[in-house]
Amino acid sequence: MDSATLSYYSRHAHEVAQRYEEVKSPLARHFTRIFPPGGRILDIGCGSGRDMAELHRQSYQPFGVDATAELVALAQQAHPTLAGRIRQGALPDLGVPFNGEFDGVLCSAVLMHIDTADLLNAALSIKGCLKVNGRLLISIPTRRADADDQERDAHGRLFKTYSPGYLRLIFERLGFTLIDQWENEDAMKRQGVDWVAIDFRHDTSALPV
Repeated sequence: MDSATLSYYSRHAHEVAQRYEEVKSPLARHFTRIFPPGGRILDIGCGSGRDMAELHRQSYQPFGVDATAELVALAQQAHPTLAGRIRQGALPDLGVPFNGEFDGVLCSAVLMHIDTADLLNAALSIKGCLKVNGRLLISIPTRRADADDQERDAHGRLFKTYSPGYLRLIFERLGFTLIDQWENEDAMKRQGVDWVAIDFRHDTSALPV
């Protein structure tokens, strides 16, 4: 993750966690449609643990990583059922947390903080966590009115606005197949912030790079 962005989330972990916990992710209603029942799901950039808690409520086996030790601790405090299921880790060099072999990966509001030079390695890390035929659900902003010409907001956080077509090109070359794509509302009702969700399957019939 971009260092300035990481520093922000570390310093403002309590504030960020509170914001996340106050709203429900618009992705939550799609979990049962995308991920296999009872599957092992990895939430990359799990933040406050909100989406992991929802996955647990829906009878999945959720695991998570977050880039900051502060958010890891807060997530486990807020959601005791997630104890032992969250550890520190971040893209692009994620490794294979919790022994990998996940049925699904949730990567919501994360790739926007990955610089273009690191995006391919981030995609490779995601691939390394998934089983064959595993599903990947990504959510990224397609517009951030609060970002400047350097793609940073007033706090210095990096907000890349990768087009869905660009991400599709990268993941398809790594052996993924596009299943679905749709626009999502901003959960916090902010003006000038638009999102898109992309559902991929790790399909070995596709040609890798």
